[in-house]
Amino acid sequence: MTETQKTSHTRRAPRGQALAEFALILPILLGLVGAGIDFARAFEGSMTLQTAARNAAEAAAFDATVTTPAQATARARAVVCAETQRLPGFEPGPGGNVATCTNPSVTATWVRSTTAPGANEKYPLVTVTVTTSMNFQLTVPWPLLPDGVWNIGTTESFSIMQGR
Repeated sequence: MTETQKTSHTRRAPRGQALAEFALILPILLGLVGAGIDFARAFEGSMTLQTAARNAAEAAAFDATVTTPAQATARARAVVCAETQRLPGFEPGPGGNVATCTNPSVTATWVRSTTAPGANEKYPLVTVTVTTSMNFQLTVPWPLLPDGVWNIGTTESFSIMQGR
């Protein structure tokens, strides 16, 4: 064998080895990148849902026309649905109505107190607590998460002396 034949033969072996190593590592790298992307999307969705719940609690507490828990829930649902309509997994209500969405789910408690410190009949203390839960659609159907869905949710409260 000549010197040039030995050199060309030894150069091919590392190329094949590098290709084999790359083929073994590629699925792991893609999994890490996919997990990072899905985690970032879910974190952003969680922050959006938390902000929407806080804004919904404030809107329902501040609105003097809301006088029952059912009205508070309807007002909170409208705010949460409007703010989360671009999240993956969002489901509008019947007829495509965004204000009555079914995912995320929204519940609200509304309490009006005239006996709380500083409150009276003219200036009641109103406290609204909004609880939300959403089935967030992930990009990759991960084996440990059923149906590629991650449930995110939050609870936010807001209190205000109405009329001041």
